Amino acid sequence: MNGCSAPMPRQPTGRKKEAILDAAVVEIAAHGYHGTTVAMIARRAGVADGTIYLYFQNKEEVLVSLFDRAMDRFTALGAGELARLEDPAARLTRIIELHLELVGGDRDLAIITQVELRHSVHFLDQLSRAKVGQYLQVIGGVIGEGQQAGLWRRDLEAGLLAKAVFGILDEMATDWVLSRRNTRLAARADAVTLIVMGALRPAD
Repeated sequence: MNGCSAPMPRQPTGRKKEAILDAAVVEIAAHGYHGTTVAMIARRAGVADGTIYLYFQNKEEVLVSLFDRAMDRFTALGAGELARLEDPAARLTRIIELHLELVGGDRDLAIITQVELRHSVHFLDQLSRAKVGQYLQVIGGVIGEGQQAGLWRRDLEAGLLAKAVFGILDEMATDWVLSRRNTRLAARADAVTLIVMGALRPAD
């Protein structure tokens, strides 16, 4: 066998990539992006260091892929939830609840999306125009429906209001991560909904 050891059992491509991303979540959350090496991720994932480069160009791409995967899962779940609701107010309320539930459901991932990703110099270029942009379109679409129905103010563009709603949710999530208090992020949903609905209410 030319002195080579027996090859490692092969996993389906999807499973191996997912294992690498799962390992990266744990390591980066524990040690920070700069304190985490490819070797650490590979060891936790149970793969050789070089295997990671079959799926990702570098460590930063691993970081970005974690965000992409989280957003894809959120979008898929949200699409199913919103399809069952017709009232714009109920749909926006559910968006707020889902955002806080999902971010608060995995503190390790929340550390990455709310803290570690912000240190990436390519964060805005690679993410805001793609995954975050799609999310803002969903929020803006719901707000636009509410405006057309006369529920909410029309003096501001739906896209601008969507960014404001996202900003509130993002700040709540970041505050929860940094506070390290043993609280449930989802418990803030009612208060955030009250603030958002009040801000959207048409002027007298």
